[in-house]
Amino acid sequence: MTNLERFYRSVHGRDLQPWERQLAVRIAAALNTTTDDDFVLHLLLVYMSTNAITNMYNELVAARNTLAEDSRDLVQALAGDLRRNRLMTYVLLGVAGLSLLGSIWTLATVQSLPRDTAASVQRGPAALPLGLGGR
Repeated sequence: MTNLERFYRSVHGRDLQPWERQLAVRIAAALNTTTDDDFVLHLLLVYMSTNAITNMYNELVAARNTLAEDSRDLVQALAGDLRRNRLMTYVLLGVAGLSLLGSIWTLATVQSLPRDTAASVQRGPAALPLGLGGR
């Protein structure tokens, strides 16, 4: 078992795949050495790491593009719904405005109750008929 095979078995828990073995042989031939050379192992690791990073980057770019496209579609759908339902939007805004005016009127009425009550209490005995107030 070579250093490369031992490394792969200890780190990855598997044997070299044929294309990985072929890549190691090509690297060793280019360096005029054997696949047992540590430098071949390091170059193979650098290639594998770079390849993994490139694949992850490509997946991230694809996910970003999909997300951007879906966001554009969502905005277009929302704009279309608002255009179609413009009358309903105006009606709901009018109902909200009337509700606000009703709340203001109710608040003003509740705040004026103590004054109205005090005024009716002061007028109370004078407003009673003569036959009832003298006892």
